[in-house]
Amino acid sequence: MAGRLEGKVALITGAASGIGAASARLFAAEGASLMLVDTDCQALASLIEELTRSGASVTSSQADVAKPTEVAAAVDATIARFGHLHVLFANAGISSRGLVTEMPIEDFDRIIAVNLRGAFLCARYAIPFIARSGGGSVIFTASELALVGAPGAAAYSASKAALVGMTRALALDHAREGIRVNSLCPGAVDTPLLWRSAQRLGMTVEQYRAEIISRMPLGRIGQPEEVARAALFLASNDSSFVTGTTLVVDGGWTAR
Repeated sequence: MAGRLEGKVALITGAASGIGAASARLFAAEGASLMLVDTDCQALASLIEELTRSGASVTSSQADVAKPTEVAAAVDATIARFGHLHVLFANAGISSRGLVTEMPIEDFDRIIAVNLRGAFLCARYAIPFIARSGGGSVIFTASELALVGAPGAAAYSASKAALVGMTRALALDHAREGIRVNSLCPGAVDTPLLWRSAQRLGMTVEQYRAEIISRMPLGRIGQPEEVARAALFLASNDSSFVTGTTLVVDGGWTAR
């Protein structure tokens, strides 16, 4: 049986770990050819080796998604290698905490540069090639904090809420080209990004885990593979009539 992404080419940013790496593994298993993008060369090389051993068609590009030339080069390298592009999963992101009265302006600017500008740049350079390939899917990784507030998360929440708004606008702009645009809103997921938050709060991983679980309706933290399966749904024809929406994968957090 053919995979759900058989014959498709997908570009994934933030691919070296967490949700990005889990999605790369799942997309490859479903038949996609992959361009994996990250700033972490060592982790990216390890993942490429793993996927290549499994028979996947995969390549990589080191890029900071906040830099236009590096994003454009990654997209161009995708076309040079595979000839087409059908799926963009703009997943790269960073987090930070702090009150607006105390956060360094440079920290705010970096959050916006990576989380929002980075997604914008990926869409800017990828969408023309997706259109030329006959259409496809654009997916942004937003967050549950695009939908609800959290203490000390003004910059992060602003960047992710803006992604949800951009999702709706791009879905309208590019629907006639056969391009669907959606965003994922993960909750607490077992990734390096989550555990770095524990450090910023002055908590151990165990303390932070217990606090999150105590407020989680499903009673546990999510796994990257669970978000990857949601990304696969949005990338594949299973979601052929879904565009301009957000898919919340948060264990019930925002239902409280």
